[in-house]
Amino acid sequence: MGKLREFLGRRYTGWGALALAAVAGAAFRYAAMDHLSPREFSYFIDSCIRFRYAEMRMLGQEPPRIDPQAQWPEGFPAHRMILTVPDRTAALFYKLHRGDTYFAARAVVNALSAAAVVAFVALALAALRRPWPAAGATLLYAAIFGGYSRSWSNFLREDFAMPGLLVATAATLYLLTSSGGRRRWLVAAAAAAAVATLWAGSCWHMSQFYLAVLGLFVVGYGVAGRAGRAALAGAGLWLGLSLAAVLNEPLWAKGAFWNVSVALAAAPVAAWGLSRALKKPDKAGWFVAAAAVAFVALSLAFGRSPGYGHVYELVWAKITHFGRLPGPAALSPDARFFWVGPYKSPAPIIVFFEYGPLLLAAAFGLGLWWYNLARRRPSGGAFVALAVPVFAVLYLLMVRLTIFLAPWVAILCIYPVAALGRAKARAAYGAGLALLLALHVYTANVKRQPRWYRGAVNAVFRYEPELPWYYGSERIQLLFWLADRPWPSPVLADFSLSPPYLYLAGQPTALNPMFEVPEVRRKALTYAEAAIADEETFYDLCRRWGIKYVVHVAPQVLSRGAGSFYNATARAPGPGSAAALMQFHPEKLRRFRLVFETYNVRVFEVGKPYDGYASTAYHPLYDPTRFPDVPADEESKEFYRDLRRVNYYYELGCSQYEMGYYVGAAAALNSALRLHPDFEDANLKLGEAQLALGRYEDARRAFDRALVATPGDPRPREYLRAVAAAEESTD
Repeated sequence: MGKLREFLGRRYTGWGALALAAVAGAAFRYAAMDHLSPREFSYFIDSCIRFRYAEMRMLGQEPPRIDPQAQWPEGFPAHRMILTVPDRTAALFYKLHRGDTYFAARAVVNALSAAAVVAFVALALAALRRPWPAAGATLLYAAIFGGYSRSWSNFLREDFAMPGLLVATAATLYLLTSSGGRRRWLVAAAAAAAVATLWAGSCWHMSQFYLAVLGLFVVGYGVAGRAGRAALAGAGLWLGLSLAAVLNEPLWAKGAFWNVSVALAAAPVAAWGLSRALKKPDKAGWFVAAAAVAFVALSLAFGRSPGYGHVYELVWAKITHFGRLPGPAALSPDARFFWVGPYKSPAPIIVFFEYGPLLLAAAFGLGLWWYNLARRRPSGGAFVALAVPVFAVLYLLMVRLTIFLAPWVAILCIYPVAALGRAKARAAYGAGLALLLALHVYTANVKRQPRWYRGAVNAVFRYEPELPWYYGSERIQLLFWLADRPWPSPVLADFSLSPPYLYLAGQPTALNPMFEVPEVRRKALTYAEAAIADEETFYDLCRRWGIKYVVHVAPQVLSRGAGSFYNATARAPGPGSAAALMQFHPEKLRRFRLVFETYNVRVFEVGKPYDGYASTAYHPLYDPTRFPDVPADEESKEFYRDLRRVNYYYELGCSQYEMGYYVGAAAALNSALRLHPDFEDANLKLGEAQLALGRYEDARRAFDRALVATPGDPRPREYLRAVAAAEESTD
């Protein structure tokens, strides 16, 4: 009996630990997402566009095939651009959840992120082969910030696709590297690859990049002598890819790389069949290589989708410039827009904050894996040791693939625990890894990072922050202002700003961020070129597009960075251009009337001359004595560097206030006000914090400063009345 218990303990304890790790990891991921996600709607850029269609389905409405509001006036071809499976999934979840569509969307994204942890178990087992190391890797994957950082405050298709991609990878790895096993398990793995690929492809068109890499590994193993297994793995991927394309019109419309993925998956299948038909199985590897070259060449020659021509240009530009952004004149318009848009290369500091100290353990694990491969101790190791550099390069080239690096970091970090020969070495490494993981979890939450830690990381990486296009609460003020205009009042703004105007303010927009549509890229460039031309040229464009309001943002003219007119056109706006007049001399405009102004933003009504509008507050970005012309690059960076610091303290103070930490909120807001004493939003929020603490005199002083800064704003007076009422109630 004792021997039986010992046998069962040895056999099932590891599997029990793995099951516990999967449940605990999924719970941690869900809790982290649910706790750290904002409680108000804040989806960004294309997520805002896509959530709009998901919400329509939640409310029982059918999204339009051609959506004029998302691309005024000609309409956005939603039927060729938006994959519907995520929207339908969100709608199904909403029927179970009911209530608010936003919280239903957050809940389904959180649940899918947790499901990815469970799906990762299969990949960890396929790579590490034993349950105990797989359990450790699962816990690591659940905690790695880069695995879910992009999901914060976003409605992302990768959250829907990720569980399927992990299962497809695990099945492919098992098929390529398992040395034996019963036939039914091989068939089950191929079927799992097909179903997972079908799901992932139907959720997210960017899955094509990931699946192309899997197809490349399938071809590689086929050439290296595992043609039969490669044919089985390729058949699973090919079936899933083909079904996804048949069932989803957007994949046909956008899928240049989809064709490459299909070609790479189909090549081993065709080559294996040909070698068996010719009775030359010993030549199967050569057949696989030839078939892959032929199929990929055909897919590129006859399957180039105009929707993805920019990807070739962008990837090539990033390779030739070593991932560093060159001057805009060195890039084509396609590469230029996408480099500063959804596929910008991540700064080293972003890589560090997403993966942090765990990168040290991952580097050690990769080195040890390569060392063991050199000593001929593979299993799934060859796949992992080659996959990691490939996915790391993809991460650097295409920043949207950040989540694909996290599974490999987790596996590499835990590999030395399984591979080191001595128990003491394993214990020492495990203890060090636990400390690194604790540091990573503690510092991954940007809102709670110690100031000394962020300062030290900034000093090492010399991070150059992006310019803040919104400052304080001006984004909310602008949205309210636009929402109050009569509908429809079509808006022309930068593509990255348009989606919230459409969804949150309810106004049609001329541009959207779905740059896979060639017409959108051409339209964005047309807008930028007209803005840096003379006023009449820009007016003619607005009249043709039926634009009512133009949203002008100061960084478009004052900077040369992402989103600026200089970056879009490779030319700076001249003194007489429409953009320069909107920035420096709105009184000279005859076709555009200034009707609204915040710290960074001006709104112009099309077709009417300037009528003497004056802002109620001082905005240095629009002060002609401070910025009489486009500043030198360094001067602009210095100003925005200070502005960024102020905004950081302001947002920190707001988050502390929302969590009820009023003392911390007051300290952060006072730091912001030391840099910018007349910052109305910070004074108002500081007054609220002091009021909550019962410090009525301090609250009154803060509200008085806000009143002096913006005499026309009624809010400071309302707060001052609240202070007086609070004082009376305590007397």
